Amino acid sequence: MKKNSFFLMVMLMFLWACNAPPFFQEHHELEDHQWRSSEKQSFVVNMKDTVSQFDFYIDLRHGEGYPYSNLFLFVELDFPNGKKAVDTLECYLADPMGNWLGTGLGDLHDNRILYKRKAIFPIPGAYKFHIQQAMRIDTLPEIHDIGFVIKESNL
Repeated sequence: MKKNSFFLMVMLMFLWACNAPPFFQEHHELEDHQWRSSEKQSFVVNMKDTVSQFDFYIDLRHGEGYPYSNLFLFVELDFPNGKKAVDTLECYLADPMGNWLGTGLGDLHDNRILYKRKAIFPIPGAYKFHIQQAMRIDTLPEIHDIGFVIKESNL
């Protein structure tokens, strides 16, 4: 009986951890569903925890008419102490056969792209994440929403 109770408790904790709400989640709808290369989507995260590990995700919603199978992004991070870090990220939105990845309803497709795994915020304060499209055209059509999500790492 004690084994079963312990097993049930461990399973419930595991399920709760998998479904725990994100630490941070914010989405921006793009005007006219177009993303200009000059427009940075910015997200500010106030962090006190300098010990826990977090996973960072970029949420992207695009329409059927998006003309590419991928999307390149510049992700800039401004630390509370003034330092900066910049990454380039390639997001795959379709498989080699041209089928959209992610989930979809109608002509909209949602993708959650892992940006960083097990990241630690080294100092407390306000962290500013700026996401900018880095494709070779100025205005990307059919990009509806950009989001940034931080979840406590479970792996």
